[in-house]
Amino acid sequence: AEYARGDFGPMDASALRALELLRDAVDTGMAAREAIHGVILEHVACGPSLNPPPLTREQARLLAIAQLIITADVTLRHAGALIALAAPTGQLDLDGLPQLLDLTPQPEELATRWLGLGVAYARMKLRVDASSEHAALEVLGALCAFLQLGRKTLLMLCTQSSVRPLVRALEREGLEVAGYPYEGLQVRSVSKQASAGLLPVRPQDIVGNEAYVEAGLKLARDVAGFDFELGRNPKRLNPILFGLGKPGCGKTITAHAVGNAFLDFCKAREIPAKFVVIQKTDWASSYQNASALNLVKIFREEIYDFEGVCGVYWPDIDTAFASRESGQLRSEEKQNLGAVFGIFDGTLLPKDGRWFLICDANTLHMDEATVSRIAQNPMTVEGPTKPAHYMRLLRELMLKDIARFLQLEEACWETLGARCCELELSGRNIEAIANNIRARVQDFEYPEAYFTADATERARIIESCCNRLKLEDVAGFVEDWASWRQDATAQAEEEQFEREVSSLVRRLNATRIASALMTQD
Repeated sequence: AEYARGDFGPMDASALRALELLRDAVDTGMAAREAIHGVILEHVACGPSLNPPPLTREQARLLAIAQLIITADVTLRHAGALIALAAPTGQLDLDGLPQLLDLTPQPEELATRWLGLGVAYARMKLRVDASSEHAALEVLGALCAFLQLGRKTLLMLCTQSSVRPLVRALEREGLEVAGYPYEGLQVRSVSKQASAGLLPVRPQDIVGNEAYVEAGLKLARDVAGFDFELGRNPKRLNPILFGLGKPGCGKTITAHAVGNAFLDFCKAREIPAKFVVIQKTDWASSYQNASALNLVKIFREEIYDFEGVCGVYWPDIDTAFASRESGQLRSEEKQNLGAVFGIFDGTLLPKDGRWFLICDANTLHMDEATVSRIAQNPMTVEGPTKPAHYMRLLRELMLKDIARFLQLEEACWETLGARCCELELSGRNIEAIANNIRARVQDFEYPEAYFTADATERARIIESCCNRLKLEDVAGFVEDWASWRQDATAQAEEEQFEREVSSLVRRLNATRIASALMTQD
């Protein structure tokens, strides 16, 4: 910008950067087209040849489509560092697009005409002041919107024309452009099976909650049936599954198990799939109205813009949205409610059967309008409720690795299961008890020989040092936990009672003082 002074004055740095990234994108698109051209010629000639046959119309069209899509991909990838990219709505008209591709055989001419259409789109959408310091970035933003719409339209043309078999063949070849792997004409994500923070559990690891698990698995399988060619799901689905249950009942572990089962199901059938766990730290912000914008961004970009089917888990959704009944709703909370209404009403994300959401709550302390939208498919999550549930939790899942050190017969396990059921312990309580039992089994000091032994000898030493527990030992841990929980609950209730009494006393004193003042007057 400092030295390139021309008839129109010095070029703005942002304009220069925009032109540089467009130049690089066009060059990359043309280079990729040339590479694909070489692959096609080798296939057509059944090997290397100095006299290959001419390309068919479909092959030439595939090259043009690949050039424009890759140009758009590279532009959008680098433009994201300069401007905030928003997903444009709608699509471009397919009319005339095949003719544009067929009648523009030269890569340079095609790039020029395509970007010329983008400039016309920008002029139609914008009224830019050329003297503005942000003029170049505004134009770049409009041009990126055109490229996104154009990319979507070109992919649609691939599925609705005779080019489709060639795109499938290109998928088998494998393509990498500027370090990014492609499947056909779409960038392959780092993994077709993407998950964020899923625990390593499967439905067979869940004890109790049978109806909740089955509802989640059915919804996941229905979403996996999305028809990408038609652009819709043959089934009309309610994509939201809402679970209500007390803390520790297994809401979270069940959702994670459904998420893993969903990814396993799709992987076995080569369906691109993703599962996202939404944490409050991912979207909540201290900036005014930023939380709602982050929520919208997560659902639009991470979920709906994913080129595949997607599952979502939103834990403790009751903590995210305040109730308007309190009369003290902040602007931030109003924005959050508006965002969630858009998500669940289908105005932000279309309910086309390509995504599903599992959400849960401990209570229903939410705005009534929010509850009515979220709880369209409500389920009560109870956790373990039978002696057999507690037996399986303790023996087969949580203490399986040290079960050989527990000298308990079948009848002893049945007794333990019945006692846990009687105490109405939650799955989280059972996990705490199991951790105490494991700590007691492994309560020993390493002998000196352990530190000089090999792996086999170390295993033998640990086996000999571990403590063996009987029924009374294990039952003691259960009773100790139940007693501690009872004491803690009683203390919490007593403290709450004292707070209520103190509040009542203050109100009575205030009333008495007010009455005395009125008498004096």
